[in-house]
Amino acid sequence: MLTLHRILSPIDFSEPSKRALRHALAIARWHESEVTVLHVEDVLLHAASVSAGGYPELAKRHDQELHDFINGAGGSGRNVRVHIASGDAVSRILEHATREASDLIVMGTNGRSGLARAVLGSVTERVVRQSTIAVLTLPPSAGLRDSDELIPFDPILCASDFSPACRKALDLAILMGQEADARLILLHALQLPHLDSGIMPMPLPVSARIEFSEFRKDALARLKRGLPADALFRCRPEPVVTEGRPADMILQTASTEDVKLIVMGVQARGALDRLIFGSTTRRVMQAATCPVLSIRAGQAAEAWPAWPGVAPQTLVAATSES
Repeated sequence: MLTLHRILSPIDFSEPSKRALRHALAIARWHESEVTVLHVEDVLLHAASVSAGGYPELAKRHDQELHDFINGAGGSGRNVRVHIASGDAVSRILEHATREASDLIVMGTNGRSGLARAVLGSVTERVVRQSTIAVLTLPPSAGLRDSDELIPFDPILCASDFSPACRKALDLAILMGQEADARLILLHALQLPHLDSGIMPMPLPVSARIEFSEFRKDALARLKRGLPADALFRCRPEPVVTEGRPADMILQTASTEDVKLIVMGVQARGALDRLIFGSTTRRVMQAATCPVLSIRAGQAAEAWPAWPGVAPQTLVAATSES
């Protein structure tokens, strides 16, 4: 059984961070975990807070605002620790998670888009890219539900592009699913290419469509190969291969199947590629209507089992590139 002893919930007093804290508290109730609320202040603001030590009423008001925020998220009477730090938010969050041996980080996303997000990146996205532990993010469009309805997650969707990161994500998805014998949709998306006539895309010829059908069968077989031998005894896995852009297929399937949790592997890519081009993980994190659980694979991560035959390199679509 999955055990989460320590959950870290960074807050910035925004509505997204309050919603994330609600989920962190709900998960903690399910797993009987300890929750740490971390607030990272700007250096100048922190200095002002320290100076306010000479004015007890100001320091007391700050503490009251923090506890009101936690209580407003449902933390009243819960096993919640509070820690305040100053400096770079990403660095402090990752440092705290490592120092306290956190098992999960829960954060909200702010829904920013455009050049500002692409160049600067959000704190949440940077934490997802750099964290060595799993990060649960709450997209802006995630539906509001009562705390008692947040957990357990059923059904769960795990996206796979057959990378080591996705193999690790599958292990995590099964662990989450076994808590409630959840339905686990294991999804791989194949993109059907088009021939460019110079004016309009042309569909593939019949022979190519037949070959694509074989690729689909091979992809489905490879999904099944990736499932652990005991997966059927721990949850209800359903391998599925779709055709289309990976992010679109993940979001569409999640909506159609009323998925309660999306699990994705995160792969590090070049800095310029991350800045200029979007990623499937980023799109899903921003547009999903349910929480997204991301995990990064280390260099020693186990590889996904090989293709049954020759890998269709031109048709394999990365479902969790980042």
